[in-house]
Amino acid sequence: MNVPISYLETLQGKAAHLFLFSNGKRYAVKCKNNFHGTRELVNEYVVGKLGQLLNLPIVPFEIVNMSEKEIQQIPKKFSSQYQPGSQFASLFIENCTGLAKKPPHPTINEINNPDVLAGILVFDYWVHGSDRTKSNILLKRQPDGKIDIFMIDHGKCFPGGYKWNKEKLQKSKKFKKDSVVHIWTVDILNDLNIASYIEKIQALKEDSIVEVIQNIPVDWNVTHEEKEALFNYLKERKKTLADSVYTFIKKYSDE
Repeated sequence: MNVPISYLETLQGKAAHLFLFSNGKRYAVKCKNNFHGTRELVNEYVVGKLGQLLNLPIVPFEIVNMSEKEIQQIPKKFSSQYQPGSQFASLFIENCTGLAKKPPHPTINEINNPDVLAGILVFDYWVHGSDRTKSNILLKRQPDGKIDIFMIDHGKCFPGGYKWNKEKLQKSKKFKKDSVVHIWTVDILNDLNIASYIEKIQALKEDSIVEVIQNIPVDWNVTHEEKEALFNYLKERKKTLADSVYTFIKKYSDE
């Protein structure tokens, strides 16, 4: 079993803490009852699992159980609010950068896995991933100079973000702003493989989505009604997904 061994530091944003784990690797840990709320962990888990089902470049993650003693390794100003039990831990990918705020950005020829950018765009529209900032995509340059892309930080997905509930999921809500990552995607990909990713999401079996939602840790306190509402949101969102994505693409393709 892979478990946290020692606290290293609190990461930028103050919502995650870097730990050395028993497998010798470092993980960013988000704890129950952090200042965003435990729903942040729920979102990370559900979106991460759905992304894996679609073969998107989700950073590997685990659910880890931490005792009160292990939590107390984190500075008291944070840990005093945290609760023992199931926590969300994502692998810390070394030597990465985010996307620069302004061009020049990497070209399609510099990227090892450019197709996944189309997948990230479509996926974000499905799960209401409106927090795809320049920092929430990782670029890792390999020895050959090519760049691998990873996607991180899905705690603010779904209508309502950190505070979603049944009522908020049932309300239609547009993204507040267009993401620099999504705009860059449209800009560099001449042959957007959008249709195939829309088809993948629409073909994702309901049983698979239900299984992900049902496996949310019990101590994250998501009610049966809320799980049902989350499933219904994802199911209904499929119906308007294509229109939403193509409207966005047309907006930036015409510029």
